Amino acid sequence: MTISVFKLFTGIIILAFTVSTVFGQEKTTSPSPFTDKDMVSWDYASKTIGEDYTIYVHFPPGYDTTKTKYPVLYMTDGDWNMTVAMNCFNMLRQDYKTTEALIVGIGYGNRPNKRNRDLNPETGGPKFISFIEQEVIPFIQSKYRVNDNKALYGYSFGGMFTTMVLFNHPGLFNMIFIGAPGNTGRELMPSAQKYFTTHTDLNCRVFLGVGSYEHENAKNIEQFTAYMKKQNCKNLDIDFAITPGANHGAALAQVMQNAIAFAYCQKHKAILLTAKELESYSGNYKVAGDEKDTFKVYLSGGKLYFKQNDQLPQEFAPYAKDSFFMYEDEKADINFKTEDGKKYLVFNFPGEKPVRLDRVN
Repeated sequence: MTISVFKLFTGIIILAFTVSTVFGQEKTTSPSPFTDKDMVSWDYASKTIGEDYTIYVHFPPGYDTTKTKYPVLYMTDGDWNMTVAMNCFNMLRQDYKTTEALIVGIGYGNRPNKRNRDLNPETGGPKFISFIEQEVIPFIQSKYRVNDNKALYGYSFGGMFTTMVLFNHPGLFNMIFIGAPGNTGRELMPSAQKYFTTHTDLNCRVFLGVGSYEHENAKNIEQFTAYMKKQNCKNLDIDFAITPGANHGAALAQVMQNAIAFAYCQKHKAILLTAKELESYSGNYKVAGDEKDTFKVYLSGGKLYFKQNDQLPQEFAPYAKDSFFMYEDEKADINFKTEDGKKYLVFNFPGEKPVRLDRVN
C-alpha cells in the first residue's frame, strides 16, 4: 500500500476503550485509569513539537507485587496498537516462556491524528523521534520501574518511522520492529546501504513483517533481510515473517504477534543430531507406579517422536545434546538422563513439578 492510499487510515482510531484525561507535561499529577486495571494514560504536552499527546502505559503481570525492573516496548499509533499488543502478550504467554514488558503507546487520544506528519521521515519524523528520546523515554523512566532494554514498534507509516530510527539513531533502542512500511519498503535497502558506508556493525535485534498480498513490500523486506545478514554484523540479530493470505490491514495483528514472539518469547533453535544419536533415546517409558499410561519414543524419517497411549505423536526436536523441545508447546523442556546405569527422561513445565519417565526397554 502506498502512502497516498494509506492516508485513508489517518483518522481511524480503533479503540476498545475511551480516553478522558488531561495532563500536559504534567497537567495533572496522576494518570487516568482505564476499565482495564492494568492500564493508564497520561496527556503530555511536548515541548519539542509544541503539541499535546496521549501516552498509554500498560503494566505487565506482577508489576504491583514485585520490585522487578521491566523492559519497555514503545509503540507508535498507541491509540489502537495498545490493545493489540496487550492481547498478543496474553496469547503468547500461554505457549511460551515470556519476558514481560511495560508497554508504552504514543498516540493522540481524542485530538486530531497527525501520524502522517509525525511518522513520515520526510516531514515530522526527525522531530518526533527527538520527542520520544528527549521527553517520552525520560518521563517513563522517572515514573515506572524499568530497565535499560528498550524496543520500538511501528506499522505502515510507523514502519517507515522505525526504519529511519534504526539507521539514523543506532543504539537508542535495543530492538526495532518494522511492520509493513507504508512506502512499500522501498527505502529499506537505500537506508541500509547508506548506513554501511560509514559503519561496520549494528547492535540491535530487528524484526520485519508484512502480509503476503503486499507483494512488493514482502519482496523488499526479504531482500533487505538477506542483505543485512550478509554484512556479518557481530551484534545484529535479524529476522522476518510474511503473514500468508493477508493484506495491509488484516496482517497488522499477526505481524505484531510475530514481532513480540521474536523479542520476548523463549524459542528454541533445533540442532542436528545423527540418526544414531537420536536412536539412543528410543524406547518405552513409564511413570513409576503408573501402569495405565504407556509412552513411546521412536525414530522415524530421521526425527525423534514421542507418543502417549493412542494420542497423535509429537516431534522431539533437539536444541542441545540430551535436551529436546516440542514445537506444539515450547514451554516444556525434555531432558534425557542416565542414573546408576538406568535411562529416563524428565518433562519440565514452568511452575509445575517435573515429571519423570523411566525407560523400561
